[in-house]
Amino acid sequence: MRIYCSGFESDNSFGHGLDKIFLKELKQFKNIVYIPGGEAKVEKSIIKYIPSFRNHFKKIGISFDNEILIKPDMKIEDAKNAIQNADFILLMGGDPFKQKKLCQALNIIEDLKNYKGLMLGFSAGAMLMSKYIIVTPCSEEYPDFQIEDGLNLDGISIYPHNNINKDIYPDNLVSGDETYAKKDLIKVTNEYEEFYLLQDYLRDDGLKDISAIICDDKIKKYTEYDGRMWKTTKNDVVLIEDLEKIDTKNT
Repeated sequence: MRIYCSGFESDNSFGHGLDKIFLKELKQFKNIVYIPGGEAKVEKSIIKYIPSFRNHFKKIGISFDNEILIKPDMKIEDAKNAIQNADFILLMGGDPFKQKKLCQALNIIEDLKNYKGLMLGFSAGAMLMSKYIIVTPCSEEYPDFQIEDGLNLDGISIYPHNNINKDIYPDNLVSGDETYAKKDLIKVTNEYEEFYLLQDYLRDDGLKDISAIICDDKIKKYTEYDGRMWKTTKNDVVLIEDLEKIDTKNT
């Protein structure tokens, strides 16, 4: 199973339904493998991100025997063994293009493509899992269109952080220090194909509206609170209402 996320609820990332999915899919809790969003994210992953995720897993009753962080100084053989023996692979946020380069340098791209266990990617990680890594001109860091092949695990592409609490997608969506222009999203669709827009929208009450795509034998949507997701077309960006929603109550 593959899970494509934008982000998580800050204080209880997995406790709103993802916990039931994890507990159903995981057969054992030996090895979790973290893949950082580029070489620059390694130190912060060690100091901040992995301890935070460890606590989120602990809250839902999961404790892994081994936590393995993919790092640029690893031996290729060790990196490949880590992927092949993982119970859970978590691709973290950062820069999806640098994340891809890290995986290429360690020769684990094909291992990730062939992996059959539980995999979750958020932000950059979800983009790397996609058919295409898509970035439109949105900030000083990303001033141009940049589109590359991703892992293409399920034939779909994800664009995260489309954070708005309305059903109608605006002509220009400001999210943090990034601005997404609808016309640019449509341009990519016409030159490549349709793709999904996900959110981790911070509400006034401090909670987050979350949306995610979950793929196994079919593509389903997953939401928390009032989570929304959209899909691009050749003429518009539309709210998704007809995609089957995963029912975690019966998971």
